Amino acid sequence: MSILIVYDSIFGNTGQIAKAMAEELSRTHQTRLASVQEARDLDLSDVELLIVGSPTRGFRPTPAIQEFACRPDLSGRAAAFDTRLDLETIEPAPLRWVIGAGGYAAERLHRELSEHGCTMVGDTAGFVVLGQEGPLKDNEIERAASWARGLVDAPTMEGRA
Repeated sequence: MSILIVYDSIFGNTGQIAKAMAEELSRTHQTRLASVQEARDLDLSDVELLIVGSPTRGFRPTPAIQEFACRPDLSGRAAAFDTRLDLETIEPAPLRWVIGAGGYAAERLHRELSEHGCTMVGDTAGFVVLGQEGPLKDNEIERAASWARGLVDAPTMEGRA
């Protein structure tokens, strides 16, 4: 299976998650890791599974990832992930409510990829960073590798956005 992992990263945390996924999947599949800048002009015609990730910025993916998710040549199986703050650690409590109501990048990416021709597989995933700039919460690298491995045989998410 040909897999492409495209990510954007501001403080390096989303990049670490994407790299862990690529390392895990490259053990058994043809896997390519590309920053969103590198992926802009890639030919996607032979990609069998596209995994796209972004840090959550203002309840959404970065502008560069949003632009990538709207490419007219998207098709095939895809999945979305993000990095995010741990909702339970956000103070004050009303801010937790605002963030919970606003949502995260992965959900928006899921919807965008689906609307632009992809068949979504697996559940979206959010990987926790401790503080605005990180670091990643303990065990998030391992959880990312496991999540990515599960996408290979995951059922499609028909009708889910």
